[in-house]
Order: sequence, then C-alpha cells, then structure tokens
Amino acid sequence: MAKLYACIASGGDKAVLISIAEKFAYNIELKNDAVLFDISGLEKRLGSPAKIANSIAKELQDNDLAGNVAISRNAGSAILHAQSKQGITVSLSEEPEPLPLSSFDLDPDTLTVFQALGIKTTSDLRRIPENELIARYGLEFRNVVDLINERGKYILTPNLRENKVSWNYELDFSVTDTERLIFILGRGLGRLFEQTSQFGFSTEQIDIIFGLDDKSIKRYELKVSFPSLDKAFWLKLLNLRIANEPPKAAINTVTLICYFTRPRAVQRGLYSAARPEPESLLLTVAKIKKLVGEKNVGVPALLDQRVPKAFSLDADKLPVGREAGEIIEPLPMLAFNYFDPPLSAETTIHKGALIYLRTPYFKGRVIEYGGVWKESSQWWNPLFWQTSFWDVELENRSIYRLSKHGNKWLVTGEYD
Repeated sequence: MAKLYACIASGGDKAVLISIAEKFAYNIELKNDAVLFDISGLEKRLGSPAKIANSIAKELQDNDLAGNVAISRNAGSAILHAQSKQGITVSLSEEPEPLPLSSFDLDPDTLTVFQALGIKTTSDLRRIPENELIARYGLEFRNVVDLINERGKYILTPNLRENKVSWNYELDFSVTDTERLIFILGRGLGRLFEQTSQFGFSTEQIDIIFGLDDKSIKRYELKVSFPSLDKAFWLKLLNLRIANEPPKAAINTVTLICYFTRPRAVQRGLYSAARPEPESLLLTVAKIKKLVGEKNVGVPALLDQRVPKAFSLDADKLPVGREAGEIIEPLPMLAFNYFDPPLSAETTIHKGALIYLRTPYFKGRVIEYGGVWKESSQWWNPLFWQTSFWDVELENRSIYRLSKHGNKWLVTGEYD
C-alpha cells in the first residue's frame, strides 16, 4: 500500500491541532508550527486524497483555526507544501506543483545566484540535470533535489506521549444507588489501571465526571502524594469523597480520567522501621474528613500576621514524609494550647497590678505578668480595640494567656 501523509501548518493552539490530527491518524509528529500525520489507507473510508484534505480543512474551520493543509506521498514534501502554500494542496502527480526556491533551506549566496539566472521556482530547477547541480553545489544539495522531486528521506517520527487515559460509560438508567455506582466505577478503574500499567506508568490523580439528570455536571478531583495503582485503595477513597459531596441529581454518564506519573520505587530493608502504608494513612484521613467535615482536616500553615489562632488549614494538601538521615537535637520551643471554649476567670487586682487568678479548674497567685497588648495587629478591625491580653505566670510555674473583653475575664490558653 502506497504511503500518504498529511500536514497542517498553523499558528493556532497546538492542543487543538493535535486533536484534529487524532481524528484521522494514530502516527502523529508535532513540529514547531505544524503537525504531520500518516493517513495511509484512509482512502477506503473517506475517499480520495482531495476529499481527505477537505475533511481536514473543515475540521480547522469548525475549530475557528486558520491554517494550510497539504497531502503528499512523501512526508518531507507534505511539510514543505503546507508551510509554503496557502489553503489546500494535494501533490500526487509526477510533475509536482512548483514552489518558490525561497521556501527551501538554501544558502543565501546560492539563492542569489539562482535568482540572477532566472531560476525562481522548483519547475525552473528541474530543467537542470541533477548531476550538474550536485557537481556544482556538492552532495548535500542532493537532499534539496530529492525534496523537489518528492523523493525526500524525511521519516515521520511520532513524538506525542500519552499523559492520561480515560474511560466513558453511558448508563441505561439513571443511578442514585451508591453500591451500583461503586460497582461501575470499579470496572472503569480496572480498565484504566490496566492501560496505565501497559504504558509503564502509575498515577497520583484521578478525575471523575458525572453527567446528571438535570443536565449539569459533577466533577471530583482525587489527588494523592504518592503513585499507586491499587484499585481497592482508589475505590475506597472515591467512595468516601462521593459520600462527603454527593451529586444533587441522578447520574446518567460516568467519565474517569487517569493521569500518568512515574511508578513508586519501594525498597524495604531488613532493618527498616515498620510504618503504616501510605494508602492506609490516606484512607484514615478521608474517613476523619467524613466525620468532622472536609475543611476541618488538613495541613496547618502559619499566617504571617499577629492574630488569634494565627494558622490556617489546607484541606487539599498532605504532609510530605521525609526519612531522617541524621538525628538532630531539636531546639527548645514554646508552644501554645488554645482552650476551646475559653475558661471563665476571676482576677484580684491590687493597686493596678494582677495578684491572683481563679478558674473552675485551677487557681494561684500571679508571680509575673506581661501586658497589656491588643488581640491582633489589625488595627483597622473594630475588634482590635475591644479585647486586651496579658500573659500571666502563676506560682505553680504555669503560664496562661488572660484576656479581658468589657468586664469579662477569660483564660484563652496555656503555654507549653
């Protein structure tokens, strides 16, 4: 079967160009401003090369892209015609269509000589015997001669690497039952992981897209901090996520997308410390989120400002584990434990000084105290002016944070 190549030259979105090429071929090579693909055998399905070219041009038009389409029996010629001629070019005749010599990668001096001799197109150059051209300009010029006569040696080299696989399923009847849904998802995950394994990859992210009865879409993104193709693990994680955020209507269609990443390298030595598997830890975190709420579990991040409880929780982030190469003696640090809710307190003040503190749980004479200062550094906030704070040390050597709001005294926490 004779080879046939198509090339699209366009400055448009490369992802769109690739999606168009994928509708016509599997072997695709992406270049800087063009995409080349093998359409051999496509005549049986779409018709003549001219019809194939028109189909490709229609896809460009439907995607609002401007570009040139060329079809040739030679890959190099297809690229050359697409980059040199506007519109659609089908070059299959024994006398290829003429192209300006400026389209070729010729030495400027050589091009100037040709123009001075009145040789401006490939048709003019074909009138000169090939041996004379090669003898005059060297063996490297043979590549130009072969390309002009569509005998170029350019080989299509597919360079698109898959970065994901997807699985789609359209249900016969709308589903609201979680058990049936999990069964369907398990089937899809099995196929996805089989394909991912064949490519030699693993995954850290799976997207789930549900098409609902009310014409809306419910999307979930599951990300973990380690590669895994454990179907049971992903299925449990997915089940917990759907239980936390159930769709608002019955489900008609299911789409699963698995993104590739390198497999996890695990080597356990004889003297390695035993630790839980990361899958078990992540499932435990997911179960806790289901109990206390998605936004109440996460990795704490300190805030660079002076406010009460100066940290936030990142519910989408997981701590990164590190193996300690050496034992480092930690520096002493002062931690603070918040009382939630704060403890009501009674104070004794003598000559403007705090001398005694009493709460339902502890009491004692005040040895030292520091203050008064405000609740935060946000002076523009009305609450800034309403609450005052002190740090007090009792006779039992415990240090507490004491606050006053109006006439009410509270112990908000303890230094550890």
